[in-house]
Amino acid sequence: MKLNLIVAKILQFAVSLVFITLVLLYIGVLLMLPLAVLWYSVKLASLFIPAVISVIFGIAVLGYLGLKVSRMTELLNTLLGIGVDLVEFGYKQKERFDPIIEQTRA
Repeated sequence: MKLNLIVAKILQFAVSLVFITLVLLYIGVLLMLPLAVLWYSVKLASLFIPAVISVIFGIAVLGYLGLKVSRMTELLNTLLGIGVDLVEFGYKQKERFDPIIEQTRA
């Protein structure tokens, strides 16, 4: 009986870790996209103009794209909704182990 409880708790913990990792990966990708835009716009501009001016150009490109994306409210709501759905789905999957744990305790 104790072994079943330990296995269920370990599996519940593993499922929690998987979904925490997925949520952190999703947030990390969303944070790294602007950095990638800045990096590649500076690299591309530095082929034609000096480095200092290409950094200013890269910041301007990033600002312009940020302005365009901020005006797309449907896109922002979709990205936020995906993150919220991922968190809710992970919580529901973790909760599926609760009846098994309660059954093994009884």
